[in-house]
Amino acid sequence: MQASISSSHGAPERRPLYVFRAILAVAGLLLLAGAVWYLAVTGIVGHKKWDFMHDGLGPVLLAGSGGLLLIADLIAYFVLPALKPFSRPVARDLWKDRFRYSLIIPGLIIVFVFSYMPMYGIILGFKDYKIKSGIIFSEWVGMYNFDRFFKSPVAGQVIWNTFFIGITQLLVTFPVPIFLALLMNELRSTGYRRTIQTIIYLPHFISWVIMYSLLFSLFSITSGLVNKLLMSMGGQAINLLSDPNKFYGMLYLTSIWKEAGWGTIIYMAAIAGVDQEMYEAAYLDGANRFQQCIHITLPSIAFSITTMLILNVGSVMGANFDQIMNLRTAATQTTVAQVIDTYVYDMGVGKGQYDLSTAIGLFQQVINCALLFVSNFVVKRMSGEGFF
Repeated sequence: MQASISSSHGAPERRPLYVFRAILAVAGLLLLAGAVWYLAVTGIVGHKKWDFMHDGLGPVLLAGSGGLLLIADLIAYFVLPALKPFSRPVARDLWKDRFRYSLIIPGLIIVFVFSYMPMYGIILGFKDYKIKSGIIFSEWVGMYNFDRFFKSPVAGQVIWNTFFIGITQLLVTFPVPIFLALLMNELRSTGYRRTIQTIIYLPHFISWVIMYSLLFSLFSITSGLVNKLLMSMGGQAINLLSDPNKFYGMLYLTSIWKEAGWGTIIYMAAIAGVDQEMYEAAYLDGANRFQQCIHITLPSIAFSITTMLILNVGSVMGANFDQIMNLRTAATQTTVAQVIDTYVYDMGVGKGQYDLSTAIGLFQQVINCALLFVSNFVVKRMSGEGFF
């Protein structure tokens, strides 16, 4: 009796909230069903020669009805009296922190416009794109563009170059910022440490175009300063820019020179948060600086290291496009310097094959996404700490 009275006079009736959630779920399912119908059923495994009004209008209307239902449901959540007990705290919080939320709005708009809206172009990978027809009215071709890429004679070389550069660059360059951060943490002079930090940070702000100009000025066979000095002393010129055997070494060294200092920012911030009493206790126990670094500093910044490692593994198949695009030459661009990103650029921008380049880019991002989840799972099982 007491329970029934408290439920009738205390907590608000939750049935309208369940109805709201059910309608919200239905709206989401309608959106998903329309997208799957349009992309998978109609486009990938369905009609190849199709008419939009006959084959595409249905899924578009289904997804549109889901979107309208979603908007109407959200409006009802804040307007209907039966849902006021649940929406009032949310509305009060939004109004209380309205200025903070207003600062987020420009960022959300930018992310939506430049990150989510272009995702619609993914369907180009499943179409025979014609500029006159546009994205919507171009004919579906299913997995034809993927089949074209994997059967092309350069596919194997391009995928291998991308994977090899991504893995080796990760192994060579990833530990360097950690090592630099640990070394700078041992510097006693604050002024000297800040000077070193500034010196190693500055190359990050130099573009890869300027980097290539600098390398060309130093190592050009005909006019490079280093090669002129070597030849004046009776030595041989170094063919650094055009020799495929030296291309990988040039990638690693320029990447370390340009980005290693910038990468130390996260690790220096993590080291700054380590409890200093731990170092004092270790010193009293007789631990030297190296032992303190191994047993205190590294374990304390382990989460930052694992997070950066997971993110870097997730981009293994996305080799640095700016770097490779600017450092490759005519002698290397069709061999060791041809990766997925540069191949997509050559096919899409150079030859206008937007459908093929979209399919290749989609394949690359799917692999990167899979690597991200796999690396997070492995690191979490090994260290107990993961990104998510």
